[in-house]
Amino acid sequence: MAEENTAAPTGIGRRTILIIAAAGLGSIFLVTGLILGILYFTGALSGNDEIIERLNAIEGGSPGPALSAASEENPDAPQLLEIPDTNRLDTLYHQFAQVFVSNVSDSRKVMQMNLTVSTHYDQMVIDNVVKHEFAVRAAILEHLSFVTEAETVEEGFRQRMGQELALVVNSELEQLEGFGGIERILFTEFLMQ
Repeated sequence: MAEENTAAPTGIGRRTILIIAAAGLGSIFLVTGLILGILYFTGALSGNDEIIERLNAIEGGSPGPALSAASEENPDAPQLLEIPDTNRLDTLYHQFAQVFVSNVSDSRKVMQMNLTVSTHYDQMVIDNVVKHEFAVRAAILEHLSFVTEAETVEEGFRQRMGQELALVVNSELEQLEGFGGIERILFTEFLMQ
């Protein structure tokens, strides 16, 4: 009796690989064509010269024809404002009159500090801090109450704490006035005993 070769071929033929590759490329071209067709028919691919002119006017600093025509037609429309030179802005400071005293968490030690806030924005930010000083002080003291003794001896503690307190003050001012504006909090005096 002759033995029959019943084993199936183990390799994939060259023709099968070409068919799979052609089907993959065909599906990629089909999906790309569908996406481009949708974008074309929805108008997303059409050039909008008015938007381009407005963007160029904003980047260049001079109003383009579309923007100036719109502002002449409607004087109540928003106008472009000239941005001041940020290098020449003054830094405003406000030092809290009262000293901050807070217990160190899980310790018998106490922190005592004078804090100063700074901003590059206008006087209104400082006025808001003064206006809501009680709420700002309460928020700062609340945050300081969670400071542990181990944190106070870490390198860069005051800088990190100043950044955290700036976020706390800005959060409080945003709730009360809709805008924070405090950029830094400086420790002008710091004592721990």
